[in-house]
Amino acid sequence: MSKNFIYIGLLVASVFVSCNKEKTSVPNDSNSDTITEILYSSDPDYVLSNKNAQELVEHLESEQKDLKRKLKKANKKEAEALFIDYYKRLTVIVDSINMAETNTLKTYHKLGNEKHDTILRKENTYDKVGLYFRKIDSTTYDFKIKPGYFYNLFHKKITREYEEYLKLRFAEHKLLYDSQFNNEKVSLEQQRNLIISWEKFIVKNKDFKFIDYAKKSYTDALMMYLFGTSSKPAFEVSNKKLYVENEQEYITFVKKNPKLISAEITKSFLKHFYANDKNFTAEVFYLDLKDFTKKEISERLK
Repeated sequence: MSKNFIYIGLLVASVFVSCNKEKTSVPNDSNSDTITEILYSSDPDYVLSNKNAQELVEHLESEQKDLKRKLKKANKKEAEALFIDYYKRLTVIVDSINMAETNTLKTYHKLGNEKHDTILRKENTYDKVGLYFRKIDSTTYDFKIKPGYFYNLFHKKITREYEEYLKLRFAEHKLLYDSQFNNEKVSLEQQRNLIISWEKFIVKNKDFKFIDYAKKSYTDALMMYLFGTSSKPAFEVSNKKLYVENEQEYITFVKKNPKLISAEITKSFLKHFYANDKNFTAEVFYLDLKDFTKKEISERLK
């Protein structure tokens, strides 16, 4: 089995599982986490599964150097091909690192500011290859490539569609990165601007090779806009009441952007919210609203 075949197979399997499996929970009045999902491959043919973390870091560094070398001489079409190939390659390596570092990642949240030398060295090692400990929720971390890696590398070397796509992925990732490391809250305005940008991209580039990834980013951004985060939810689940700031934001958004798909979805979200806030228990209400909204987005993006 060739390495490229395994890379492609892993990516397809990962996307399929990601799109079809969801872990649900209902936030409560405590500092509970938002609904999150983190899935890694368990394919027995996983080409890198028998390598340890240090080998994987060296492999990642080698692949990054090869990519930079090849990109120097590439035209736009060749650069696109390199992005497709190396996005798969680097994703597989980072995925492998996450599995190789399972024990470290499981205990990382307990360390706080009291990190011993081994962890500090690891942070430094991964930082040098452009990775960081990404916070998934209060007890879950994984390794992720720093925001802007692909955009900065391929900027002005690829076609318009790829350029716009990578720029949006950069903006999307940077919001969450800044929230984790710079204590910057993601504002409703930032979320609104992001979903509008993703919608415009999807409508304009329906045949884009990574359109399914763009749709997933759009869905994630819109769900965060409508449901909020653990630190800043959009409504109180216990009494099924939207916060005033969010309610006014959604109403204004719908009124000012009647032709946007996002505004239509937001309008449907509000109608469903108000129609069912007295009909269900808090838990059933939340799950029903979330399920309805995801289906609404899926239908509108067909």
